[in-house]
Amino acid sequence: MTFENAELLHYYLRRVIPNLVSIDGETEPVVWKNNVLPWQLQSPLMPQIALLMAATTRGLERGTMKDTFAIKAKVLNCINAYLATSTPVTFQAVAAEAVGCIMSMVVTEWFWGSEEGMRAHHRGIKELIILCGGISRLNDAVRRSITVLTDYEIACGFEEDLCWQQGDPMYKQAWVVPISWPAGFDSPLVDSPYTFREKQAELGITSSAAAILDDVRFLTNSITALTSATPASKLKIQTTASWLHRRLKEASATEKNGAPDALAETVRLAGLVHSYSIMTITPFSQYPDLSVLAALSDAALRVPLTTWRDIPGIYLWVLLVLCPSTKADMRGKYIRRKMATTGLSIGFEDFIFSIGCLRSCWQVQRWIAHGGDTLCWLTGQTTEFD
Repeated sequence: MTFENAELLHYYLRRVIPNLVSIDGETEPVVWKNNVLPWQLQSPLMPQIALLMAATTRGLERGTMKDTFAIKAKVLNCINAYLATSTPVTFQAVAAEAVGCIMSMVVTEWFWGSEEGMRAHHRGIKELIILCGGISRLNDAVRRSITVLTDYEIACGFEEDLCWQQGDPMYKQAWVVPISWPAGFDSPLVDSPYTFREKQAELGITSSAAAILDDVRFLTNSITALTSATPASKLKIQTTASWLHRRLKEASATEKNGAPDALAETVRLAGLVHSYSIMTITPFSQYPDLSVLAALSDAALRVPLTTWRDIPGIYLWVLLVLCPSTKADMRGKYIRRKMATTGLSIGFEDFIFSIGCLRSCWQVQRWIAHGGDTLCWLTGQTTEFD
């Protein structure tokens, strides 16, 4: 290994990884350290991809990407050469390895590159999964979970349907409903026997924020719990959303000189966008008041990452509401990166809960995309990872 490559690998381990797997960039989840990182270090492809991710992030910091293109070309050649080594007997294992590695290419382009580049790798993974016989045939439970989670994150970020799970029985199966999760992870995207008002002290949120989160949870659950779509159910949901939107719009903005106030204002503004989209059956990305979106982004950024780290379920909801409307600028890429990182960091603690949150957002988005008139997901047996 050259000195330059050793330097890049060190940068990947010390700078890139912490900011990919934790909200505040300070910790590395146990599942990551014990399962994913050892695989990456032993993989025939991931060390080269790690160099690319390190070169890309360091290049952006330095304002020059001259070293990145050569590394990217080498990585693509390595992937093609690796796939060419497969035989009918070894293809399943080779393809599963390639899926995990190319997903890092998807992440690299999504976070720091172009959508065009991301889509190319996105399609490549889809083709490999089809050849494998479906996403449920990927033999490593953790990497399969990460693949499913990333599929939901991309779908929610772009307000589109799932890609990698289509054609697999998993797509039409109901997700197992989370019934418990780590302390502080409560999310308005997942139903709970406890209200946010009851968890207010534990979560460190104001009473007004707790009330909004309870209302958003009720509104969201009114869609995700549907078993059939009727004009009556659509009207009831829109009426509820209209009531919430009117209340939030009339509420006076909180003072903006401290983290608690910024947090309460973030919740209020995210609830405003969320309820408007359901009320009008309009995608998050088409929210008409750009000043509200800018205020939401500003408020969320004023809350310390250490605070969001302790209430990741609320943070994930805020980012999922905000992400579809972001632009391809530095702030937009930061928000997309934080959304994906937050979903993944929650997943490393509880994959069922994290995917449950993402699936709930996806269901709301699909309900909106279909005009509230049809359900594009079907219920069946619950899906769990062995």
